[in-house]
Amino acid sequence: MSVEYPISNHPTPYDGPAAGRRIARHLMHAAYIAAPVLAAIAALLVAANAGATIARLLARLGADPIGQVLGGAATVGVLALLLAISLLGQHTPTRALALIYLVAWLPLTVALSAAEAALASGLAALPALASIGQTLATSLAGLALLPAVTLAVASRRADSQNLRGELAHYLASTQKLVLLAATAGASVAFGLARGMPVEVAAFIAIVLETSFLLALARAHEHRLHAGALAAFGGVLALVSVETISTLANLRTLATLATIGEMAYQLTPAAGLAYIVASQLVGQPASTRARIRPTQPTQADQVADQVDADQEPAYSLNGHGPK
Repeated sequence: MSVEYPISNHPTPYDGPAAGRRIARHLMHAAYIAAPVLAAIAALLVAANAGATIARLLARLGADPIGQVLGGAATVGVLALLLAISLLGQHTPTRALALIYLVAWLPLTVALSAAEAALASGLAALPALASIGQTLATSLAGLALLPAVTLAVASRRADSQNLRGELAHYLASTQKLVLLAATAGASVAFGLARGMPVEVAAFIAIVLETSFLLALARAHEHRLHAGALAAFGGVLALVSVETISTLANLRTLATLATIGEMAYQLTPAAGLAYIVASQLVGQPASTRARIRPTQPTQADQVADQVDADQEPAYSLNGHGPK
């Protein structure tokens, strides 16, 4: 007599499809755990390679071992620091400024690495890239001070919790600084192209930029400052256009060149005239309001009289008038 066992609908622990699904889940879990570790290792290797490449570039330029290490820290190290602040920072102004520096520091690091590769391989087709890399490498010590100082200053700014607003604020400030630096360089190059000594060209550039900044800061106070802002801004525009045209070997307009040269030579006298005229105009409105003596006007006297008439009169015994 044969014994029949009932067929169970429940899969055993050794069922094939269920075991395959369990194995797949374990593999996916292991992949999720290993992915960040592998990404961190890959990023570390890439950063080490970039730092070594920049160190070789600095060694090619004659830097000592300490300078080579500091050069790698000023590029790859600063880049890692900016990335950490951008992703993990809680202070919105600091995060916004770190994002701006991150966008600028990544091309800087790439340019230095590409310059070393071009110099090491002896490529003659990329002399401009090698020249740019060498220029940036020699100025790393000063460039690394920019994020170090400005991020410390931004950390004291009140947190607005508005990342877009902070980005707009710092981008506007960056645009002004870049334009001012570019126009100052164009002013110096304008004078040097016409045979002026370096110190004279630098002096005129400083006077021109300072006068423009002074007019920019006080343009809302009086029409004189607004006019000075337009005048000094026009001189900067003429000088910049003429300098770029000369350096790029582009066709220039003789009339604009003549006007630019005349305005350039008159810059110190125009700056002195602007200072004298601003003193003759008077003090700024805010200063006048601060030092103006407080004298009651007729309207204030009438208002005080109305308030006095509306106040109830009291007698000495504490009872009001009858």
